[in-house]
Amino acid sequence: MRPVYTLSCGEIIMRNMTAVLVLLLGLTCSVIALSQPLDVSGAYVREPIPGRYMSAAFMTLTNTSATDKTLISVSADWAGIIEIHTHLHDNGVMRMRQLESLTIPAGETVSLQPGGLHLMLFKLQLPLTAPLPLTLCFDDGECQTASAELRSLK
Repeated sequence: MRPVYTLSCGEIIMRNMTAVLVLLLGLTCSVIALSQPLDVSGAYVREPIPGRYMSAAFMTLTNTSATDKTLISVSADWAGIIEIHTHLHDNGVMRMRQLESLTIPAGETVSLQPGGLHLMLFKLQLPLTAPLPLTLCFDDGECQTASAELRSLK
């Protein structure tokens, strides 16, 4: 016959507390994973011109938070250098200019599109294959990954 072991009141409370803490930790991690600083949509990379190792990326960034988000860097394993750029008209000539950062105001949307704001991609590892992951990092230390499709030049 096996000895009967009964749990004391303290042991029951400790087991229940442990279960509750594990559950709360899981919920907290889920909420953190779901709360991305920005909603990134429509991300795509233009297929590079044959023989060239640079291109551009475009997307729509929507800041769903209550505070401004400032993009300070973008990286990808398939691109050696990624810079934030804009186009300016200078005496009738369209010129690109590198930006140190890009602020997306709270509750607003910023579009990166041809002829305007965009990500300039240099030292590409060809051939590119979609999906193309991009890591966006902000001045508050947060980073998030977005996935871009590859679009033909045609």
